[in-house]
Amino acid sequence: MAALLLVLPGSLTGQDQQPALTADAGMVEVGGFAIDVYEFPNRLGAQPRVNVTWAEAAAACAAQGKRLCTDREWREACAGPTGLLYGYGPVFAAGRCNTPFPVDGVWQRGQGTAAAGAFAACTTPAGAHDMIGNVWEWTADAYASGTDWHTVRGGSWFHNANMATAEFRYGRYLTEEYRSDLVGFRCCRPLP
Repeated sequence: MAALLLVLPGSLTGQDQQPALTADAGMVEVGGFAIDVYEFPNRLGAQPRVNVTWAEAAAACAAQGKRLCTDREWREACAGPTGLLYGYGPVFAAGRCNTPFPVDGVWQRGQGTAAAGAFAACTTPAGAHDMIGNVWEWTADAYASGTDWHTVRGGSWFHNANMATAEFRYGRYLTEEYRSDLVGFRCCRPLP
């Protein structure tokens, strides 16, 4: 895998020094961690991997030297430093992301899961795409303490647009082995 090198002003003190690796190619930095730009497999134009259990998603991230994003990381990457409700802004914009949309006052659904980056304006301040709508995304955290339920975030193309926010989370009865064609994931890793 190619690496993305981020050179910050003042980060090089000599011509022969190399800048520090901060994020893998295909990842963007948010605070003290990096998050995939797109839903797994994290490639522009690829269909998100769905119908995957929490355990399978965690294993796929681990195979790349990454892990599932924590609930806090996912929210922070989506909402940005100013706490944007929809990742791209404070107000819902029909058609900006792959979510249900109103037509003559009646909510409609699109054609289904879209390829990564198909909704080019569905981008967070950090540069992550498709965190709102398209497919729910597994996170590493339990939904409720004392249960084996896991959290999903971001909503989907199918579910009510009110669920497609940086704040909304769900997980009731979503055990480690739950799978759905509406649930995918993306990976994170801490920065050195």
